[in-house]
Amino acid sequence: MQTTSMLQRSASSQQRAFGQASSKHSTGTGSQRVRQCPARLVAKASAKQQDSNRKAPLDYMREAANVGMGALLAATIAVTSPVAYAAPFDTDTGLAPLGNLRSADKGTYQLDKLNTSAAHIKAGLAARKDYTDKDIVDFLCNTECVEGRFDTMGVQGQDFKAELLGPNSKPSKGLRKANLSPRTKALLEEIALSEQGHALYTRQAGSTIPCPYVDYDKGFNAVFARAYGLEDGETISKLFGSDWDPYVNDATFALSMVFLEELGATGNKGLIALHTNPILADSTAGLATTATAFAAIERSILFDLKDEIVPPTNETVTQVFARLSAYRDAMDGPQIDDQGLLNKDPRFIAVPGSFVNNIPTDIRGLSFARTPLMNLNVLTVGAKDGKGGFFPEGIAGRINTPEGFDALAEGIDDWDGKAEARQLPASDIKKIPGPITPDGPKEVPGMKDLTQQLNSGPLDNGKAETRGLK
Repeated sequence: MQTTSMLQRSASSQQRAFGQASSKHSTGTGSQRVRQCPARLVAKASAKQQDSNRKAPLDYMREAANVGMGALLAATIAVTSPVAYAAPFDTDTGLAPLGNLRSADKGTYQLDKLNTSAAHIKAGLAARKDYTDKDIVDFLCNTECVEGRFDTMGVQGQDFKAELLGPNSKPSKGLRKANLSPRTKALLEEIALSEQGHALYTRQAGSTIPCPYVDYDKGFNAVFARAYGLEDGETISKLFGSDWDPYVNDATFALSMVFLEELGATGNKGLIALHTNPILADSTAGLATTATAFAAIERSILFDLKDEIVPPTNETVTQVFARLSAYRDAMDGPQIDDQGLLNKDPRFIAVPGSFVNNIPTDIRGLSFARTPLMNLNVLTVGAKDGKGGFFPEGIAGRINTPEGFDALAEGIDDWDGKAEARQLPASDIKKIPGPITPDGPKEVPGMKDLTQQLNSGPLDNGKAETRGLK
């Protein structure tokens, strides 16, 4: 398929061609076509685009939307294929080699400083395996069901409707209406409705799997037991005299809600780079941005309550949040990608005086990302078979275990640099540094240029003690 003729098609012919491979570069028929993308075809397509007076498809995508590095990567993958567009759920999609993920215009972007984003992409490439867009939407269906049903029942006192639950969905355990103040209930109702909308998106995008069976009582208490350092067999009930109950008051519900919400926010961002279809990537970016905003509202509620004692722990909201944050961070790999209700670490955004931390970010104000495997390890409390914690029976779909949750893809830094469309060899830029971990670095590029250098707080070591517990 020639790029020039592709761009000259009428709108109607583009619709007919949507998702269909050129017969010249595909085998089979219908949904069984396998798209072939050898490097020479990519280079040939790139050369034809350079000869054309029209803009390349990637240029239009860059101008049309700015949905972050992950979505741009997904769009790049889609258009560097000889096929015009990537259709949702097209199986066996052939992808152009990702090479070094460098920019075509050879601009000086100081990518060697963007350690957080580089770590996200490395983790995403490692997590991709052979998953299709359909697999990703199915995984989203699972996680949006977990969040949405908890929020909907806790705030509104009702479960999902049948069309959102999907076929043969089993009733979950531990869903109840929370005892909320009028102000908190008003703020959280919008979130509950939006989480229902997120579940609706996964259904409209094509997921037909049932919502998973979730044991919220068991899941939260297993998480809290680990967060408090309890050994196997020890429980929150034995330690404090009663189980963790998310529905007691504003503090307990907001703490439970934000625990799940921030897994959704970071997890949705992490899924963007796994998509091959730019429309689905854009939609997933929308999920990530709304989830991040909602988590900020929940953190704001908790900041107002930061010194209140949380039953049954006899600790403050700030201290309990520190434990939950440290638990999530401990379960998703060595990188530091979680933060407490307060942040004093100058390697990240640290507000002078109050240290308020409504949106956890790196020094550049960029939010964090997790892969689906990382989130599964958090939610299953490390169950290798994917059956544990919130999911005693596991989840449906191909992405169903946390195996490989701590892997980072190789090859971004040491790619051999052979000619590849819109990519530059690693030798043209500096080496991408690794993510911030408890072992370092002690400071990050640009840290001393910002005002928080005046607040020499303790460096975050990934544990609750440096996130407000002490």
